[in-house]
Amino acid sequence: MAGYKRIAVRFLMHFRLVMHLQNKNLQLAYSTLILNYAVLLAEKKDEKGQSHVLSAALAIAEQENLEVDSRFRALVAIGSLMLEGLVIKIAMDLEVENIAKVTKASKEAKVAEIGADIELTTKQR
Repeated sequence: MAGYKRIAVRFLMHFRLVMHLQNKNLQLAYSTLILNYAVLLAEKKDEKGQSHVLSAALAIAEQENLEVDSRFRALVAIGSLMLEGLVIKIAMDLEVENIAKVTKASKEAKVAEIGADIELTTKQR
């Protein structure tokens, strides 16, 4: 079990570099990977793994020039991890409220909706 975690963390750290490229397919692939790991680690109740994925998802969500679906998937990952509750304090420390406020004002309806959901989650905790 520890082997997959080590590989996953390394992969996430190295793959994060491609997010700065303007290749939409790579951005979408990375954000999909982040979302899938968020779901897996929430099921496994792996707090350390969730914190790594949360950090990566927040880094994606903060980017300005990002494909809408990539941002949406990163935000869904953040929301999923926050609902699980293991990393909510970490999310709050990383100022997830600011990301929620910015995304809530998005012109893209699905991004704005998940931003509002994340903001609501921060207020309920």
